[in-house]
Amino acid sequence: METGAQDPRYEVVFFDLYGTLIDIRTDEQSEAAWQALYDCVHELGAQYGSLDEMRERFDQLEAREMVHQANRAIVRDGWGEFDILPVYRSLLMNRDDEAERRLALPQAAEKAAWAFRQASTSMIRLYPGALDMIERLQDAGVVVVLLSNAQACYTRPELEMTGLASVLDDVIISSEEKMRKPSRELYMLALDREFVTAKHALMVGNDERNDIIGANAAGLDAAYFRTEISPANDPAASEHAVCSFTGADYDGLLKFVLDA
Repeated sequence: METGAQDPRYEVVFFDLYGTLIDIRTDEQSEAAWQALYDCVHELGAQYGSLDEMRERFDQLEAREMVHQANRAIVRDGWGEFDILPVYRSLLMNRDDEAERRLALPQAAEKAAWAFRQASTSMIRLYPGALDMIERLQDAGVVVVLLSNAQACYTRPELEMTGLASVLDDVIISSEEKMRKPSRELYMLALDREFVTAKHALMVGNDERNDIIGANAAGLDAAYFRTEISPANDPAASEHAVCSFTGADYDGLLKFVLDA
């Protein structure tokens, strides 16, 4: 589809990731995922008597870490974000010195987290046309930024795997910022980072509360994609969005942004 605007409607477009640029199915309760983590943890030198013992320890560490992080939260609006990577680090703390010499703890934790994520994922793919859409926005002078509620230890490898890491102008992930959408503070941080005012920015996402209403609260326009992994109770079209689309309709989005 040809788009011919000389002046795009926005200077910056923020994109959600899962359900907006990437289609994904995960099951973090699957036995295969926990078995993969157990095998990886054992390979990395941490010893647990059984998978059940390791899983029980993981749950204990996660509960403790959630309390610890909540006590240090930088936002008090209920939208502080939990970072799961420290749980993987703690799970590996009983490694011997030889294992640590082979691979330092921070890298080992990332490896364990990625092993779990891969095994819990049954499908992951870019929506067709995602990379081309990003390129066309950038060719028109639009800055394209990821703004995702996600765990960086899972998401950053997926950005590399799908090719998004090399094309996005910036990446903002909730677990790294310690707050998540729909927090107004996260949207304000994103605007500040990209040196743009709210009226010159658009948020694109598939979750009405997080991506549309949250963006509106910070003064941003928002475009809504109703995709298969949108929240079940989300509407077919959002009355809070400047435009709504069925599925990841990049042609429709390009027309709206570029044919201003």
